[in-house]
Amino acid sequence: MDGSSKVTPAPRPRGGGRPSTVAPYALDVAQWLREDPDLPGVEILRRVRLAGYRGGKSALYELVRRLRVGRPVDRSRRSLQK
Repeated sequence: MDGSSKVTPAPRPRGGGRPSTVAPYALDVAQWLREDPDLPGVEILRRVRLAGYRGGKSALYELVRRLRVGRPVDRSRRSLQK
């Protein structure tokens, strides 16, 4: 071989990144959603901030979205008429 063909190493597994700032509040959020499945995300954000959450809205809303998965969709709220 002439040495021009190099073997690239296998990709290393990636770490988990930064620790989640919203994870400590997941149990509270899940409880609130069990008590009131239609609780708005902005109210959940208000509650976790009162409990000490200092993270961003996007991370919290993603948690709320994941916790609401599997919940039946209320189609009566969507208007199909124009």
